[in-house]
Amino acid sequence: MVCKSTFVAGALLMLAAVASPASAVTVGPHSVAPVAEDSLVQLAQFPYCRAWRRECAARWGWRTRGFYFCLERRGCAGY
Repeated sequence: MVCKSTFVAGALLMLAAVASPASAVTVGPHSVAPVAEDSLVQLAQFPYCRAWRRECAARWGWRTRGFYFCLERRGCAGY
């Protein structure tokens, strides 16, 4: 008798888990969170790259080929 009631209770629990809207299994598209690592790197490099932009501009002139090569060597090409 105990075995039968355990089986029924387990079946009811599984049925409730499948039917509940707050189940652990999600259906549908998931939202894509922005990559935080990339933004943290940009925030950490901002003073560094700002200083190198000034230095490279003083050496090569603003927006010249040498300016962009100078920034790329320092890892600041996209900033």
